[in-house]
Amino acid sequence: MSSKGAVIVIGAGLSGLSAAKLLHEHGVELVVLEASDRVGGRTLTQTPSEKAGDPHYGWVDLGASYVGPTQNHVLRLCRELGCETYLCRDNHDSIYFSKGKRCRYSNSWPTFWWSSPLAAWDLHATIRKLDNMALQVPADYPWQAPHAVQWDNITVKEFLKKHCWTRDAREFLEGMAVANNTAEDHEMSLLFFLWYLHQAQGVNHIWQAKGGAQERKIIGGSQQLSIKMAKNLGDRIHLKKVVVQIRHMNDGVVVKTLDGTVFNGSHVIMAIPPLAHLKIHFDPPLPSLRHGLIQRCPMGIVLKCTVFYKREFWVEKGYNGFVSCMDGIEVVGDVHEDQKPGISLYGLICFIFGQHAIQLKDMEQSARRDAICRSLANFYDSQEALESVYYVDKLWLEEPYIGGCYSSYCSPGVLTRFGPAIREPIGKRIYLAGTETALEWTGYMNGAIEAGERAAREVLHAQGKISRRDIWVKEPEFSGVSVKPLQPSWMETCQPNFETILTVSALIVGLLVALFEWIQSTIYSR
Repeated sequence: MSSKGAVIVIGAGLSGLSAAKLLHEHGVELVVLEASDRVGGRTLTQTPSEKAGDPHYGWVDLGASYVGPTQNHVLRLCRELGCETYLCRDNHDSIYFSKGKRCRYSNSWPTFWWSSPLAAWDLHATIRKLDNMALQVPADYPWQAPHAVQWDNITVKEFLKKHCWTRDAREFLEGMAVANNTAEDHEMSLLFFLWYLHQAQGVNHIWQAKGGAQERKIIGGSQQLSIKMAKNLGDRIHLKKVVVQIRHMNDGVVVKTLDGTVFNGSHVIMAIPPLAHLKIHFDPPLPSLRHGLIQRCPMGIVLKCTVFYKREFWVEKGYNGFVSCMDGIEVVGDVHEDQKPGISLYGLICFIFGQHAIQLKDMEQSARRDAICRSLANFYDSQEALESVYYVDKLWLEEPYIGGCYSSYCSPGVLTRFGPAIREPIGKRIYLAGTETALEWTGYMNGAIEAGERAAREVLHAQGKISRRDIWVKEPEFSGVSVKPLQPSWMETCQPNFETILTVSALIVGLLVALFEWIQSTIYSR
């Protein structure tokens, strides 16, 4: 169905469509094959249905949604496609909730008022340690970090257990790791987590709203980026085309889909999650490193929902809606306010991770809503949280050709053994995209776009249309969104950690003991 000169893009998410868009702009013949019945991949925007009698909630992003400073690829694409962003509110207080206790705070991090002051001290010291370690992990070759093998052989949980001295700080940081990677902290390699932090410019950037990854959202929803790109590509996109076989030879590629359709082309761009490669038969087979990698890169587990209310009862209590909780009791792990300009309903976006998501998936939707609303009532100490007017959710584990969200993660030992295959072309004809292969903001929309455009330029180079030095293009800073350095507090930058305190204390005790012995020996010598 296609000529031998066409480039075949597999996957019509942000990464695949960004690759197709760039190739199309260079006049390259192409075909985009998408397994599902829609474009967008891990972005999914739902709008009210008049037939169903849905209330006027505007739109709701059930997949990726946030955009922030330094995410220059997605900000530039928004401008090109005529999509505008709006600022998320970050005034009022946030909540950290654990085992029935509510910590209200207005700064970047919780104070753990119910615990000793050492918990906040411990938190800041550990964050600083993580940031310093992350700077040592190269964004392009994390397996070449000075301590790569050591860090890749332990989990995030093991690291925090060793370096976090207080229960509250450790629980908070474990929850932060889970919320950002949708994988349990005992499943993630420390090296992988540090790599993720480096790509996102540190802990503060991935956690904060103002100046950070949660600063903005796209008016109308994030899936419209894919919808608009698909519209421009027209009939080059084929939905419900499940790729089952790829033959790659010296003179081209042959791609076969589940319904028996055959596509011929010059090159292939794989813009799907690593785990999805296992559904495809490759001839000749995948290189051993690549095959080993895709077997060991599972997707995260998350249920994302939005609960709508008639009133912003949390704002009336002085809260901005943001809640973090990973105490193993409440089903909801993370909450963000879903405030949209010009919309009369007010929403709370809830993220349910891991085992809680698996438990909720077997319930009726009404039962899931009730369980989630009970957590919200506990968080805000408000019975109004039980009186929702609308609810919508999405369990990404049930997506057959995606398998989870937000992205893949690496268990201990994977990056150092199989990492070099993460974006290495397969033979001379197959190139790799997807947010997992990005150099900046992996797991985010920005990473997906960056990776797709890089893979497209690799194909353009293979076709002799651009030089090798033009493959890796540094995206200029987006002029419409100011980048303001996040200023850490004194506690975050200057305070010593517990290990330093213990070392200094031991030294002082040793000196005092030596001084006492010297005085004692001097007295006895007389």
